Amino acid sequence: MNGQELKYWSLQGTVDFFNRVNGMPVGGNWLGDCSSIQFEPSPQKEDFKENHTGFRTVGLSMYQGVEATIAITMHNVNTTNWELILGGDKVAQDTTAVVDKELTPTALAVGMTFLLGAFDVGAVTIEDSTPAGAKTLTLGTNYTLDAKTGRGQIIDLTAGGPFVGPLLGSFTPGADVSYIKMLSNTEREQWIHISGKNTAVQGMPRMAFDFYYAKVLPASMQFINESRGEAVLNCTVLGDPTKPADGDLGVFGRAVMF
Repeated sequence: MNGQELKYWSLQGTVDFFNRVNGMPVGGNWLGDCSSIQFEPSPQKEDFKENHTGFRTVGLSMYQGVEATIAITMHNVNTTNWELILGGDKVAQDTTAVVDKELTPTALAVGMTFLLGAFDVGAVTIEDSTPAGAKTLTLGTNYTLDAKTGRGQIIDLTAGGPFVGPLLGSFTPGADVSYIKMLSNTEREQWIHISGKNTAVQGMPRMAFDFYYAKVLPASMQFINESRGEAVLNCTVLGDPTKPADGDLGVFGRAVMF
């Protein structure tokens, strides 16, 4: 029937972002499980009232163009998805050994937390600033440390003390660590492809959608949540300047029913 039969629809499927090369999709990234993809077209017009009937009805409505947005609710993350969500670029962690980095103020207190500023650290030594000779704090006795995130906390200042602040840290950052430099790339331009299945119809007939040129904005998300995490990725659909308006593809996108 090639899309001619009237059907109800309830869609599920996959969404991929592609880099654009000369206006065409190259090298895609599947976003993973997405529970909603909301398309919002917004035609722009200007209305003018007539002035001769006495009722001031609309005498002219001028079309001014169209705008559209896509909101994608995502539930899976990897490094590439984090780049999209946080509007940033991936950076490899510097693995140069760090020596005597100042971690705390002079006044020390039990319960105080500190950050090494590196991740997946090894060969960690924490010393105080005693002038006559630095004292080494003992892991598990004087402080705790999450070596993956580089976060530590002082738990005792008596054993082996007294200690003089600031505490100084020496360590080696992990070799296979990268991070996302947030909001450093908020101008991503992507080709969006949706491969859908109509679950409201027996046999789940296929549907497909392309948006040729979309600007991807950083997403709203929860860093702490009690249920399944989600991020809402907002995209602005633009007209593709590489495609003629009267061509078969149009300038915004296409939809296919099989």
